[in-house]
Amino acid sequence: MDTAPAQTAPRSRLLEFTVLGTVLAAILYVVGFQSEARRAEALDRPLRQAWESFAATNQSSEATAGLTLDQLPAALETIRQSVADLAELRLVVAERIGLPADVVAQIQSPFLFIDFENERLRHAESLFALARSKKVAFAPDATNGLPQYTADTAEPSLLWARLEFSRQLLLAAIHAQVGAVRELVQLPAVSHRSLINGRRLYEELPMRIEVVGAVEPVGRFLASLPLRDAELEATGMAGVLTNKPALFLSHLLARKSAPERPAELRAELIVSGFVPLETGRGTASPRATAALLR
Repeated sequence: MDTAPAQTAPRSRLLEFTVLGTVLAAILYVVGFQSEARRAEALDRPLRQAWESFAATNQSSEATAGLTLDQLPAALETIRQSVADLAELRLVVAERIGLPADVVAQIQSPFLFIDFENERLRHAESLFALARSKKVAFAPDATNGLPQYTADTAEPSLLWARLEFSRQLLLAAIHAQVGAVRELVQLPAVSHRSLINGRRLYEELPMRIEVVGAVEPVGRFLASLPLRDAELEATGMAGVLTNKPALFLSHLLARKSAPERPAELRAELIVSGFVPLETGRGTASPRATAALLR
């Protein structure tokens, strides 16, 4: 009896199943594994790009270049301490450049020309009377230099701050008992903006003033400019310069007043006051100002 065909049939079917299985495995590999590999690659791409960007930044930044993983905790603590120091510094700066509450209220209220002009004239009269009582020569250009409203004034509300800065500057000169105040001139404002988004943080309002006098009173006047409150005790003017904002000297030219008076100086100064801004308005709150400076 011939059994060869019967034995060949199972082997043929086994071969067919093997070939079919191989083909199916190839199809699954192409369709399934390859598509999953591409999907995994797509998911991995943003992470890889972020890592490459981080690595490049880490090497190019002066703050992190060369840092190893075990050095990161100490570096992080240093950064946190720097942030805390900066926050404290912001409060100190905000406190120094803060304006008196009544001036802030005037800035934040609608500007009325009549109210401003009345206040300006009142200050001019009182300053002139005080100068006369202190025997300080007061040229007309001194009080004429108090800020004035004009049709092209961009932000009239800031005239209140200019008036306060000018008044306090002249009061400091008078109480220091310089010989004479020759001139006061309002200079164009300077906007100081954030380097991040360009937002105005504060407005600098500079003034030029010329005084004449002996070295001691002129020096006392100069020393008083950045001082506030109890700090003014060093100049002997703490009791007379109340609510004085800090004023900042940027330019100084001092020379002899005349050859025949060698002990007398003529000093020309540019002095600025700063107005913290919040949507173009002033604020007296140190914490609010610190938030603006962030």
